[in-house]
Amino acid sequence: MMKPKSFHAAVVDRLAAMIIQGEDAMGSQLPTEADLCTTMGVSRTVLREAVKTLSAKGMVMTGPRTGTRAQPASAWNLLDPDVIRWRLMSGIDQTFVRDILELRLAIEPDAAALAAQRASEADLGQLRAAYAAMEAAVEHGRGYLEADLTFHETILAATHNQFLAALTPAIDALLRVSFRFSVKSRESARSSLPLHKAVLAAIMARDGAAAEDAIRTLIAAARRDVESDMARDDFLTGEADR
Repeated sequence: MMKPKSFHAAVVDRLAAMIIQGEDAMGSQLPTEADLCTTMGVSRTVLREAVKTLSAKGMVMTGPRTGTRAQPASAWNLLDPDVIRWRLMSGIDQTFVRDILELRLAIEPDAAALAAQRASEADLGQLRAAYAAMEAAVEHGRGYLEADLTFHETILAATHNQFLAALTPAIDALLRVSFRFSVKSRESARSSLPLHKAVLAAIMARDGAAAEDAIRTLIAAARRDVESDMARDDFLTGEADR
């Protein structure tokens, strides 16, 4: 039996998919509450809670006279991990991936430079461990995605900047999308190891300029991988969608 929380999440997912996939044109009124309850087989209470969730994320607007209306993407909380996940599930285009890479270039180089200045010994130890886990995953099995995510999250945390650290959930969700399109095979993951190692070495050496340059090079390589026609294998199968 589906747990109440899971049931609520499933209804929210379905409504979000309707909006993102354009089943209801942006700005148009969604079907009536009664119709949605019938279509989805849920109670009014469950449906209203789902609508509240989407309203908080900017995806719908409700009013006593206007009903529930789908909002344009410009009104959505685009950095909300759920919104990112829903957009990925509904299908994304190259523009979406391009925009992620541009956002990474706007944030990660400065974060790497700050991390080189401010990282604690514990931060450096976690960064080394994440890199070692990436190497092990490439050579021996699964777990590459989580190790790579930890590597990048640790850099944000090592800035010891409260606002950059607060971006971690959004960056995590965006990196999952980025890796889905750039890490196409075990060999593409292997080729990225020296680039990650250069970032690690620069931060370990407390060289902010080198750390900034190294992560710019890493992101540029990710862009090339996204745009390449290299063969894809099953290296990340099942990992990028969690």
